[in-house]
Amino acid sequence: MSGPERPRPVNRALLVCVSRYAREGPHEWADVLGDIAAAERNLTVLEGVLRAGGVFAEVVLLSSPDIREFEQRLGEVRDSTDGLLLVYFAGHGIVDTCTGEHSRLLLGLGGAKVEHGPAFPGWIHWEDKVLHRLRAGEHRPRHTVVVLDCCYAGNAAAAWDRLEPHDQRRISLLLAVQRNQRIDAGDSATPTPYTALLAEALTPGRGAPEGDVTVEVLHRRLVDGLRAARTVAGKEWLPQRRWQDTGEKVVLLPERAPVPDPAPDPGPVPPWWHRPLPPGPRRRLIAAALAVPAALALLLWWIASGTSDGPGPSPSCAHHPPLELRLLTDPDLAPAVRRAADGFVASGANRDGDGCRRTGVTVYSAGSADTVEAFRTQYGEWARGSSSGFNPVGSVGPQPDVWIPASSASARRAQDETSNQQSVLSLEFDDGRPLARTPLALLVPEPLAEPEGDRAGRRLAELTKAITGKAKGAEFRRADPRYTDAGLAATAGLYRVDAPRAVEERQRSAARSSGRVGGRDLVCGLARGDRDADRRTAVLVAAPVLGQYRGCAGRTGVARVAEYPDDVPALDPVFVHVRWNDARRDEDERDRAVRRFGDWLASEDGRAVFREEGLRPVAAPSSSSGPSPSPGPSAETGPSAATGPLPRPLSAGEAADTLEKYRQANAAGRVRFLLDSSGSMNRWWDGANGAREIVERAMTRFGPEDSYGVWGVASEGTGPPYRELLPFGTHGSSSRTAGKDDRDKATAAAGKVDAAVPAPSLEADVGGALRAALDGMPHGTEDDGHPQLVILLTDDEDNDRLDAARRDELVKFVADRKVPVVMVSFDSGGCLEGRLDLRVAEASGGRCLDSRGDLAGDLAGEVAKVAQGHG
Repeated sequence: MSGPERPRPVNRALLVCVSRYAREGPHEWADVLGDIAAAERNLTVLEGVLRAGGVFAEVVLLSSPDIREFEQRLGEVRDSTDGLLLVYFAGHGIVDTCTGEHSRLLLGLGGAKVEHGPAFPGWIHWEDKVLHRLRAGEHRPRHTVVVLDCCYAGNAAAAWDRLEPHDQRRISLLLAVQRNQRIDAGDSATPTPYTALLAEALTPGRGAPEGDVTVEVLHRRLVDGLRAARTVAGKEWLPQRRWQDTGEKVVLLPERAPVPDPAPDPGPVPPWWHRPLPPGPRRRLIAAALAVPAALALLLWWIASGTSDGPGPSPSCAHHPPLELRLLTDPDLAPAVRRAADGFVASGANRDGDGCRRTGVTVYSAGSADTVEAFRTQYGEWARGSSSGFNPVGSVGPQPDVWIPASSASARRAQDETSNQQSVLSLEFDDGRPLARTPLALLVPEPLAEPEGDRAGRRLAELTKAITGKAKGAEFRRADPRYTDAGLAATAGLYRVDAPRAVEERQRSAARSSGRVGGRDLVCGLARGDRDADRRTAVLVAAPVLGQYRGCAGRTGVARVAEYPDDVPALDPVFVHVRWNDARRDEDERDRAVRRFGDWLASEDGRAVFREEGLRPVAAPSSSSGPSPSPGPSAETGPSAATGPLPRPLSAGEAADTLEKYRQANAAGRVRFLLDSSGSMNRWWDGANGAREIVERAMTRFGPEDSYGVWGVASEGTGPPYRELLPFGTHGSSSRTAGKDDRDKATAAAGKVDAAVPAPSLEADVGGALRAALDGMPHGTEDDGHPQLVILLTDDEDNDRLDAARRDELVKFVADRKVPVVMVSFDSGGCLEGRLDLRVAEASGGRCLDSRGDLAGDLAGEVAKVAQGHG
């Protein structure tokens, strides 16, 4: 006898279209933030096709909502959906150039305007307020598809790239245009061009290919439909996408969807030139901004509707979806590689005789040390998809077909010396012909730079000495050598200037937040931070980062120039064909696709992309049958007047030696956890991103030689302001390579967290506990240079018991101790300007985390920076 039938998952769609914007007030972009009449058309058209398609049980409409209404409905729809969730936005998008290139996209809601200064009234941050809200929540949808039809939509991809792999598998993005590009909304009587194609593809019986319309199929149709279009800047219009694993297979329109009755003909629409533009200077600004005429949008609608005999793929393309390649690359190289992959996908080299696209490319990045380790020793775990210990799928991503490390040294190190890996995979690359070459650059504040003729052809020691002679307290920073090949090459160069321990001590005191970030994040973090620090700090990064830095400089007003030391190893990214020997049915087809992609990257078109991204491409091969020898000096590959002779690339032996010196210099870490155990913390204790999960996840980042302990911070007003839950000491490691005794010790240590369950009658003396913890850490002559960290998790309820004088005293105390403090606040505003948490974190050189971000992931990253052999 069968049991009760399980209820089917409920699918919902949230459609947000903003057509009305503020006009009053003296703000910078007021004249170009006009209303978008087409957005209102989008709402009507999409609602109709989604309801007709039968996938979504409910379609929620929001027309020009304000921030409060948007956030409320987004949370409601997310929490009530246990199947597929579609979130669609159409409206204005802008980029906040003051906050770093990777997290700048803002979406304009009702009444949005842009004023002079850092405020953006009416705008919502894509990463903090949309993406992270979708990945958080107690009850999350099984899968979420986000569609952004706005200017700069492609800038949303960077935030998705930083999500944990398990979150990437649950969220797919369809983005109207590539990053840093504006698009025209088209005619007011029709939907916007992107949404017009979107609606056409999702309309049952009209333009939908035979078979289900999946996210992958939909993206291909959008790209094909906009092939002839151009952005406002005149560039090719290239819709973007992000998905992981099976995200591209999500069905948005089933093959057997009911076909609706044809809609009545709305009658002729007056042409756009008969409708008046707004008066005054707005008329001139809008007219100048319309680089793509509205007539183009009408032509696109005509072509997409099947009423044109214009060029396009054969209808048979629907029966032959392109093969998707997975491309893994270095975080610093990701922008250039992603742009190159998009160029190949849109090129004629990627089309068959019927005009069908043969291949798609999904680009993702991961830390270089984790990637090398996965290829060298964990290839079996990768192929089996192990979920225990060091899991390559979780740490790096899915099995790639192509790997482009920023240094050939990483490719050589990844090849197992015993060739054991060949039973599972093989790595094939041409060591003699990299894709490109690039030196490392010392980005120097302009007042500290050398005269123009002395900025190249000198040793790093000379350049750093010149800077320290011009600025008292000058600092030098580089990215984490375990995260990017550029950070590793920079570290090798710095170790030639000074002893590794001295270098790492200065790195910890100057930039404790430099771990797990690439060069762009490093320099952009300076640009949006403290002006005094920015004006005295030089950053050693890959040369292309200079161009990326220019996009985020501004808040501190510090301009930078590049100096090129001739003794810091250069980068030489290579194309690695990864063959997984699992007898896949499409193995031959996949091999051909990889070869086509590799040949295109070596062609003039591919080299042009790398050149525009600040890399020095090598000469193209003489034929596609094989690589050509490395060319001699030329205008592209030889010395340049600006950068001087190109240094030799990093060698595999030098890379391994530098990483070992780095590990020894940082030694074992010391971390003290303080858990607020007052009654008000009870609601933050369990569940996703709760205190228990956060601490236990952070503990997995320790090695067997790291020391850590846990205090519960709560008292009745007498005695010490804490109780010891876990004595300070080594507690083993939960890592895959640890022995059974170590893993048992780590598990027992994590279990001690339960003893801090909040007691309703107790209050937390946060200041007293923090003082006691810092007093217990080595300082002064006792400090042996090992990394140290104090972590306080609190809901901030007891902070109000400290008056202004006591707060100032506490901030001064932590500043004097010089031990970084990470403040973890379960209050969404705990890290706002002026709050005690932020003041303590900044004074100590630590970091403030609140619930606007991923608390568990962010804290685990902070612990990884001080944990030996991890991160």
